[in-house]
Amino acid sequence: TSLIVVGELYYMWMHMDELGFLDLGHMIITTLLGILTVVRSIVPQLQSYHKLLLKFINVMHLMHSKNKGPYYNQMNDTVDKICSYYTKFSLGLIFLSCSMFNFAPFCNNVANVFVFKTENYTLEFSLYYQYPGIDPTDYFTTTSIYNFYLSYNCAMMVCGLDLILFLIIFQIIGHVYILRYNLENFQLPKNKVVFKLGDILKYKINESITFEMFGAEENREVRFKLAECIEHHKEIIGFTDEVSALFGPILAFNYLFHLVCCSLLLLECSEGGYSAMLRYGPMTVLIYGQLIQMSVIFEMLGSETEKLPDSAYFLPWECMDTSNRRAACIMLHKMQDKISLKALGLAAVGVSTMAGILKTTFSYYA
Repeated sequence: TSLIVVGELYYMWMHMDELGFLDLGHMIITTLLGILTVVRSIVPQLQSYHKLLLKFINVMHLMHSKNKGPYYNQMNDTVDKICSYYTKFSLGLIFLSCSMFNFAPFCNNVANVFVFKTENYTLEFSLYYQYPGIDPTDYFTTTSIYNFYLSYNCAMMVCGLDLILFLIIFQIIGHVYILRYNLENFQLPKNKVVFKLGDILKYKINESITFEMFGAEENREVRFKLAECIEHHKEIIGFTDEVSALFGPILAFNYLFHLVCCSLLLLECSEGGYSAMLRYGPMTVLIYGQLIQMSVIFEMLGSETEKLPDSAYFLPWECMDTSNRRAACIMLHKMQDKISLKALGLAAVGVSTMAGILKTTFSYYA
């Protein structure tokens, strides 16, 4: 892919005077996609990527928790269905975009060469690249087939890697739901304790107060369940930090790509005609959809984790002993921080960043 990017840059340099405005836009789009593919192709080669996937499959996947209770099983089934539908939708859109991007120039070639028999017609390709002494446009069949492979490879690197990331985020959101459920459905005291006001205030008052308190055995159970919730929360935060550290630079580069490429895609679609819409329409939907999906999914993660402090406050902490109250207070303090992914540790990935990019993109296009 790196050689293809070099070939595209060389082609633009050699044919700069011949390229029209929209043709130059097409070259810039394909070159940016090639650069994005090169950058993303580094990630699967990293050892940290392999470790993260192994931890995701062997530890964080909800299938390992489905036997812990009915809600665990229900959440696992729900997340599995969402992941299945989303994967099918993404793969269908990827295949459609790759096919249309290569099908449009193929139809133009067939129509102009065999149907209309246009004289001095220049064959169209989905990708243009050239090297000193080598011109792939001289080998129409081979270049067309190879271009389809390059398009598929680009789509897998650009969208396939995001698909894996989104599936991981869905599982993390499932863990957050389970943690909130455990906090909001915490066990309550079984026995009531009666205190006489006369014994407490040292006055001769016969009135008494009845309230619920955990017994010694129950406090031990509460301590164990609090420890489980704290460890679960630490596990979610730790895994999210690992995901953010690995994918943060990719997300930052992705935002930069969307900032430049989205306006160019709108420009290419504005040409009109069935050829331009077939060629750039599905790709525009895919690129914009990728930006919107990424932002919305990460925003969902942040919004769900923002509800954790409320769930923690609903604990029956007033019924616990001093030690458990202290643990509940520490847990409540730790849950104040929002769990989110950041691009290079700077810009939070979410709807606000997406809105800024879309606003800038449409302003450039206008």
